[in-house]
Amino acid sequence: MTHTDDFNFWGEYEHGVDDKGRVVMPAEIRGELRGEFVLTRGPDRAILVIPAPVWREVEHSLREAVLNTNAGLLQRMLGGRVTTRLDPQARLAIPKHLREWAQISPAQTAVIIGQGRKCEIWSKSNWEAYHRLFTYANVYEAARSAGLDELLRV
Repeated sequence: MTHTDDFNFWGEYEHGVDDKGRVVMPAEIRGELRGEFVLTRGPDRAILVIPAPVWREVEHSLREAVLNTNAGLLQRMLGGRVTTRLDPQARLAIPKHLREWAQISPAQTAVIIGQGRKCEIWSKSNWEAYHRLFTYANVYEAARSAGLDELLRV
């Protein structure tokens, strides 16, 4: 049985999107994507790629959440999820509603970001715009919040 801590997605990769809305998943990512996984809307116009065992935890938490405005918003955002697998050529077919959410068009470049237990897929233009938020002050504040400020000191 796969434990949810067994997933280890890291790295940043760029791949083209074909005319059918498919993107080849990098070897380092596809090695971690075993069997079925879930695609859903993520924050900042990204698509989340979540292994099925991790998704089951997310779904359980959503069901247990007190249905308030924020929990309801999150349920509706994640509710457009689809369960899928890579095809034999290691391509991921991104459904139209998720491509539209992420503003990913055929013939564009998608950026795939490993995030530990999940991945994110961004349009290259959205990723570049978001990436501009990575200022020294923001990164150091985020590191401090995560208890990693010693790691980033030179």
